[in-house]
Amino acid sequence: MGAKRARDGLSRAYRTGGRPIRVGRSIAGADEIDAYVVGVGRKWALLHVVSGDMRLDGYAAVRLRHVERASSAGWKGSAVAHRALGLRGERPARVPGLDLDTTAGLIGTMAAAFGLIGVYVEEADPGVCYVGVPRGITRGKRLRLQEIDSGAEWDRACTTTRLAEITRLDAGGGYLDALAAVGGPPRRGGSAGGERAGVLDVSGGGAREGRARGRRGAGGEP
Repeated sequence: MGAKRARDGLSRAYRTGGRPIRVGRSIAGADEIDAYVVGVGRKWALLHVVSGDMRLDGYAAVRLRHVERASSAGWKGSAVAHRALGLRGERPARVPGLDLDTTAGLIGTMAAAFGLIGVYVEEADPGVCYVGVPRGITRGKRLRLQEIDSGAEWDRACTTTRLAEITRLDAGGGYLDALAAVGGPPRRGGSAGGERAGVLDVSGGGAREGRARGRRGAGGEP
């Protein structure tokens, strides 16, 4: 399936509100996502994720430019998952007010709605998710994130990531909710790097596995 057909498939699934689909992306090593499409903007699509045990488990936002497959055709369990969720009374839900047109806007509105978010930079490392509370966007278009680790311990300082390198944003779901419940509210983190946040100030609830504060590749416009 070509990229345009895939994006058309996302839009069609969003309009019709039918069965969940399987979303594949062009990033090497990135997970396929089984989900209902609950929002499509100019740059991002919002997915209500279906977990492996056929439960609705939070949201994933993916960049439209990375989507290369979006269909239930290659997922034999789509109809079963749809029926099982219906029998349990679980229904996919849209998230009012999310900005799916810009990356900075999406981060701000997602943090306002959920607090804790998961940040992926899969083109650099598809196996890492940074979880934390957004603390602003710098003038250099970097997200400042106060993180919480897998032991629900908060960092005091913030890390930064270029907006253009963010490939996926998660919110809600069992894992993030558990970290938020155990970790409690974070103390205000300090600065990271030499830039001051001057574009966006957002607060919410943060954890990636590990402390990968290493290389970030060069990025274009977010």
